[in-house]
Amino acid sequence: MEDNKQREADNALRSRFVRQEDGENFCYAINFLLRQFDGSKYFVPEYAKHRPAPQAILKSRYYEPATHRVVGSLLELLPGNMIHAGTFFGDMLPSFSSKSSGIVYAFEPVLENYILAKLTVDENKLENIMLFNCGLGRAFDLARIDCETENGMHFGGASRISSVGQIVPIVPIDSLSIDQLSILQLDVEGFELDALVGGTETIRRLQPVIMIEDNKRSCNDFLSSMNYSLVGKVPGLFIWCHSNSFAQRNALGII
Repeated sequence: MEDNKQREADNALRSRFVRQEDGENFCYAINFLLRQFDGSKYFVPEYAKHRPAPQAILKSRYYEPATHRVVGSLLELLPGNMIHAGTFFGDMLPSFSSKSSGIVYAFEPVLENYILAKLTVDENKLENIMLFNCGLGRAFDLARIDCETENGMHFGGASRISSVGQIVPIVPIDSLSIDQLSILQLDVEGFELDALVGGTETIRRLQPVIMIEDNKRSCNDFLSSMNYSLVGKVPGLFIWCHSNSFAQRNALGII
């Protein structure tokens, strides 16, 4: 049964890449819809245009605009680097790039999503985006990521670690050896705790604002043990600040 599911996942991956043949030569391409608004180009995946983020971009508006506003407010008062995990096709990259005076470390493990995000970086000349085709976890590892429902609909940004799907590398945040971090933003479909544990030393050392999806609230105990407090929420993300950081609370309007 597991082998059949993997074959279906492999076939689904191939179906998202269009094979173009010319004699003995061939290449693979990804169909996308080009949209431009607010001074940026976006490469919306044809295979996931039914998902909320692509739908928003196709209507020339930001998905989860409150996230963009909070990131902007934080980086204005706490300038520096940020981690953005769960990049999807890069719909947030132009906005985050313009708001950050430092580097945006962006992570997207799904191959087809990564390629479109890379197009977004290149075509918009986002020179402070460091984009990785991998996921975040507790340690260096390999995992599979499931990208489709049983009826063939792409999960888009909701692709998740599973027993079937694409083989992807996993890296720990601590391996990046970042020397400054203002925001750690994770939207990794239930894998938030693993990503946080892999960044334990970075979090302890740099004390960034942490913005995480964490729908199952599995990160509460870990973050509390790191002396963090839950201070707010925007659609899709919980916001945690280090308990001793007046600057973070002030940046969020929390005294």
